[in-house]
Amino acid sequence: MKCAALIVTSTTHCATAQETLRVQDTVSALRRIGWSVDVLTAGRNPILAAMLSSDVRVFAVPGLPCRRTLMFLRGIALAARRDYQVLHGFDEGAGIVRAVDRVLLKRFAYIAEVHHPETVGTVTVARASAIVVPDEETLTHFAKPPPIARVSVLPDPHAELADNAFTAAEFADAISGIYTYVLRTQPEVKP
Repeated sequence: MKCAALIVTSTTHCATAQETLRVQDTVSALRRIGWSVDVLTAGRNPILAAMLSSDVRVFAVPGLPCRRTLMFLRGIALAARRDYQVLHGFDEGAGIVRAVDRVLLKRFAYIAEVHHPETVGTVTVARASAIVVPDEETLTHFAKPPPIARVSVLPDPHAELADNAFTAAEFADAISGIYTYVLRTQPEVKP
């Protein structure tokens, strides 16, 4: 059985180069290990769509003031129709995937990827199957520290000037390890 993931971008940072590259790298890593991936994003991001493999479906909601609600509703519709094993949200997208998980009867493993801790609720982080941050400094910006046992520090492979930058292969291996961990530790999620 082929595993599938839904990646939900943030609602405010989805058009930035940093998040666009991070989403693209995450999708590429998952595709490399055989996952099917859908991406839900706020507003049209032609650069993101152009960077992704042709078999990755990109769903965009209008960039309206109610885009979080629209992304939540679209996330429910997608998760109800597609058999995702993992939901992966970036910043506010983590709150959206948590809400989708709470509303649907099926329980999902969900990953909270946090680059801007002020945009992610404490409960979203506390209940996440795994938490991904780009560097250790990000951990110092949480109002309440996340459960360290589920935190993975995953530097951007495009951060050439950073001391701890990952190569694309190291990033892909790390993503693979996180997804394997999440599936293994969620007994109700069947790969």
